[in-house]
Amino acid sequence: MLGALLDASGIAWALIGGHAVNAWLEPRATADIDVTIAADVAAEWELRRLPEAEGLTATPVTGATLPSGPDFVRFVSADGQVVLELQAAKTELRQSLLRRAVRHGAVSVATPEDLLVLKLIAFRAKDRADIAGLVALPAIDWDYVVAQAGAWGVTERLDRARSAFGG
Repeated sequence: MLGALLDASGIAWALIGGHAVNAWLEPRATADIDVTIAADVAAEWELRRLPEAEGLTATPVTGATLPSGPDFVRFVSADGQVVLELQAAKTELRQSLLRRAVRHGAVSVATPEDLLVLKLIAFRAKDRADIAGLVALPAIDWDYVVAQAGAWGVTERLDRARSAFGG
């Protein structure tokens, strides 16, 4: 359903977060659905209507007072069981993520390289577990990851992960 709604919008999008990692690694439990969308304020407002039509209600957003508009919009089902976050692709990393995303069936999914960089930036306990699996995947474009890690100041984290888990 989500993929069809986003595709119908005509706006570039890609699944990120735990569900995206599950496309590349053995699945783990994750509570919310995280999606990066093209950072166009008009597009964000257009997308705001789609989940609401499916019974999800928008909640307060982060960065709403910024000149560039909100960073993300969170939608929650009436029973609180479904949480969807649409995050604006306001950085070069997020824009690159959208260009590089691949299709897994009906879903556009961030590449392992882009997920690895996002996880290195966030670096929570669940992110570190995902990093261990992503680093060990074959055929990672390490030049891309190293460049992005350098741009985001997480090269030391990447080096430690590669030493500990391969890659």
